[in-house]
Amino acid sequence: MAGIKLTDMEINKRVEQCFDLRYSKGYKQKQWIKYCHETYDDKSEKQYHQYWIKSKDLYNESWREKLNKQLDPAVNELIRLLADEDSKVRQRAVDQIMKYNGEDEIKVAISGQMDIKLNWGEIETETTDI
Repeated sequence: MAGIKLTDMEINKRVEQCFDLRYSKGYKQKQWIKYCHETYDDKSEKQYHQYWIKSKDLYNESWREKLNKQLDPAVNELIRLLADEDSKVRQRAVDQIMKYNGEDEIKVAISGQMDIKLNWGEIETETTDI
């Protein structure tokens, strides 16, 4: 079955076809392999599986690109806010940056009452203030 070497352009075309079938038409991996046998039938299932993997990489790359396009204006706005004359505005910009980095402080206030009963043999004690 293997033997004919495909050019990079032919391989990319197959990966793009896989991408389209996978993400636009909802093909599952088995359907893709079957499609390859019916359409191409010139490579091994292992090679068709590689096209499947490369289509996932293409998908991840496209999402990363979209995300970067949206993050750039947001980051530029935060940089602008960091240069603001108002210290409250600057502090809120810093807070947002920390939040985006996952380093934001979580402040939790705990209030209430708890009943604890301890029993040692016949002696029972109760604590209610914490």
